[in-house]
Amino acid sequence: MSRLELQDFEFKEEDDKVKFIFMKYYYFLVDKSELKKIGDFKVKVDFLDFDASEKTMSNKINRILKIGLNNLFSVLGKRTIYIHKDAGIPLLGTNEFGLVDRNTNLIEVKPHTLCNLNCIYCSVDAGTSSSKIADFVVEEEFLVEEFRKIAALKENPVEASINPQGEPLMYSRIIDLVAGLKASEGVKTVSINTNGSLLTKKLIDDFWGAGLDRINISLNTVFNETANRLSGGGYPLEKVKQMIKYCSGKIDVLIAPLIVPDYNDTEVRDLLKFCLKLEKVPKFGFQNFLNYQRGRNPIKEKPMDDFMKLLEDLEKVFSIKLINSPDDFNIVDDTKIPKPFKKGQIVDAKIMCPGKYPKEFIGVSRDRCLTISGNMKIGSFVKVKIVRIKHNIFRAI
Repeated sequence: MSRLELQDFEFKEEDDKVKFIFMKYYYFLVDKSELKKIGDFKVKVDFLDFDASEKTMSNKINRILKIGLNNLFSVLGKRTIYIHKDAGIPLLGTNEFGLVDRNTNLIEVKPHTLCNLNCIYCSVDAGTSSSKIADFVVEEEFLVEEFRKIAALKENPVEASINPQGEPLMYSRIIDLVAGLKASEGVKTVSINTNGSLLTKKLIDDFWGAGLDRINISLNTVFNETANRLSGGGYPLEKVKQMIKYCSGKIDVLIAPLIVPDYNDTEVRDLLKFCLKLEKVPKFGFQNFLNYQRGRNPIKEKPMDDFMKLLEDLEKVFSIKLINSPDDFNIVDDTKIPKPFKKGQIVDAKIMCPGKYPKEFIGVSRDRCLTISGNMKIGSFVKVKIVRIKHNIFRAI
């Protein structure tokens, strides 16, 4: 008898198949007949028992895992690309996953693209009604390893900002990720951007123990009806407010409301009153709603001047600071990562996987990812024209 226990995996029987649940929110299915080839087996949540030798089990399971991890799906039913150190996909070059460096001492860390809400204003089209055809999830060890290479180039203390195109608390290795980033040489601050809905006291305690310095929570209102409208469903507002209070004395909190005209712009004073009554008054990072081509746009954006005037007036009324600059967070210009391409350049690229939208692919060239628009086959080599190079985020056609 041999027992199969795998880190990040759980197992569940479903009719004539066994569901391999990976990192809590992803899965692939294996026919029971395929597992039966190894030997008689029993399915438990945390392991599979096989009536077979360890060697026989290991050889056949390794093949099943390789196939399965290349055919992952998310709980939202989207094809999911698992990016690990042997996948041949670098973590620089795209804004969807991996690492983004904008030539400062702040490095954005993007572990996955899954989100539990369906916010009506989402600028990256995440959540249950997304038109995306693919999600991405990155191996935690690979992410930390590549992050450290970039952090080592910086001359100033680094902030690691966990800022995915999704909800970071759905990343099952989030505590390990925070601990790994915090332990990296040169890192002073680790922050995380979250909608707050999945926060618990235990998770906050675990974050504290792992070294998380700041939680940026997109609390947009203190009224249930508005919170539900903005989030596209049921938002646990009272729970989030309690979790904000629980952070006091452990982890710094930044409240980052998005001001959406005709939705919550008249409720800002009530939000500020709640925050100012907290034991420790948080920092604020107000954001102006903007229209994005691929985002959700429930209303037309208002001019930035109007937004700034709103904040200026509120600063006077409440005698607090609402308008920030990079200096307020010790963010400064820092070492630029060399760009291996020039705009307009023609380069060879290997097509590695689908992109997040139809007729979009992730290609690789010169140790960078390229988001490529067109009709291509996975595994093919193509010539592409670089059309965007800003911040080491590359698009091509």
